[in-house]
Amino acid sequence: MMTTKKLFKNDILLISLLFLGLGVGGLFWLYWSTIHSPDVDEALRNMGNQIGVYLGMTHYEAVGFNMGQIIYEKNLFLAFLDSMGIIIPFVVLVMGLRFIQMSTQIAKQRIETVRWGQVAVLWLTIGAILLTLLQLFTRSQADPTAGVPFSWERGISLALPWFFLALACGAGVVWYTRQRDIIMRDETLIKRNVRMAWNLLMPTLAVLIVVAARPLEQTFITSLTDKRFAGTEDAEFIGLDNYSKLLTMRLDTVECRKNDAGECTTSRNGNTSWALIPREYLLNGYTPVITIPFNSSQALVISSTDSTFIESVLNTVHFTILSVTLELILGLFIALTVNSQFKGRGLVRAVMLVPWAIPTVISARLWELMLRDNQSGIINKILLDLGIISQSQAWLSNSDLQINALIMVDVWKTTPFMALLLLAGLQLIPEDLYEAASIDGASRVQQFFTVTLPLLRPTIAIALIFRSLDALRAFDVFQVLLGRQKMSMATYNYETLIQSQQAGYGSAVSVIIFILISIFTIIYVRSIKMENV
Repeated sequence: MMTTKKLFKNDILLISLLFLGLGVGGLFWLYWSTIHSPDVDEALRNMGNQIGVYLGMTHYEAVGFNMGQIIYEKNLFLAFLDSMGIIIPFVVLVMGLRFIQMSTQIAKQRIETVRWGQVAVLWLTIGAILLTLLQLFTRSQADPTAGVPFSWERGISLALPWFFLALACGAGVVWYTRQRDIIMRDETLIKRNVRMAWNLLMPTLAVLIVVAARPLEQTFITSLTDKRFAGTEDAEFIGLDNYSKLLTMRLDTVECRKNDAGECTTSRNGNTSWALIPREYLLNGYTPVITIPFNSSQALVISSTDSTFIESVLNTVHFTILSVTLELILGLFIALTVNSQFKGRGLVRAVMLVPWAIPTVISARLWELMLRDNQSGIINKILLDLGIISQSQAWLSNSDLQINALIMVDVWKTTPFMALLLLAGLQLIPEDLYEAASIDGASRVQQFFTVTLPLLRPTIAIALIFRSLDALRAFDVFQVLLGRQKMSMATYNYETLIQSQQAGYGSAVSVIIFILISIFTIIYVRSIKMENV
């Protein structure tokens, strides 16, 4: 293994000490920030008071305690999460330990670790400079509500630690720049490209942490509490109770309802009537969600403590699978049509985008008029005239037709978007391939399956992922047309968070939706082998 013996031994020792200081300093900062957080400090004092109560101490009224009764002002774990979060402590802990490890490896003059150290000090310098400026300008501002005046001194004092960190890391960057020829000597192109890739990824990762990861973290923390939306009372830490209520399900076998003759009874629509699950489970909050018959007299019942959420998941999956499938088929047909040569092709391409350009709320209201369950509904009128149906259908009132009606609306609106994506992919296929296939005697159908479809697969994959993710998050079309009659995951989340004002429970719903969509995306990418596209 190549070493850095040609480098100055004292310089290597200084760089090693720099990383040791960064690692230990990061861990110390995490510890110091935690114990000096007002929320954590209050929780620690209350914990001490609680211990005092058990030891028979008195005079806790001043801090909210009565003798023989323990009142938590703030749970310690919740106080830590509120003040520090999850991501920042995790990142600081991992980086601190890693820097300490790098320190020992640099001291042993391992050249690959020395090279990666350059990436670390470069981005630490940039981050420290940004934090210095942020602390300087934000901490200097006045706060009229708290009676705090504007003060440059306050901002400078809080920005100084980050300024010194920037100086230390900046000195490391200068040293790496001067010793670049020696450090990078004999480095392979692959290893250099890997480091370059990480340098290019760092800004993206930072933005993702700020824009996506931190809000998701706050949502998860809220989901561990019983917080009320826009409520003034303090939230209590309840752990995973919200998730337990959301996801708790059970399976039961039930018998059919029988008449005096011992035969299974049926409902008005001809379906078998099934008995309820045991009363004790109904009293514990279980509600049947799905009934699956497995013979003429027995059925499997899936019950849940939050049947509305489970139904919203099933509604969303049903809506996504059918709508995206139809949009792909129709979109591919439209894309193939407008990709061919004919007079007025440009006008057709422009007109086909009109449904997609109309806001969903407006298009949903238009379809609400067309789906009326009488002769004034144009959909019923057309289907009756064509003899497809024998009587007007209550598209938005009949629970068996509601999802199909929404699929109809969504397919009409978003098929142009699918066609636009597929059209872009079709235009990338060289015409020479079709000419060669035609010379070889391939028909139009054979050209489609042997030339068009294989080369269009990457575009189809992208289009399916975009539309599937959009359909899984469907909110407006459900909310406008169905309201509370039948919900999607997004509308159920809205009802829970805004209408019921259950911020903790609604946050748990949001986290579950995020996990389900993430799992769906991973399966989707794997199944269509997106990594090879």
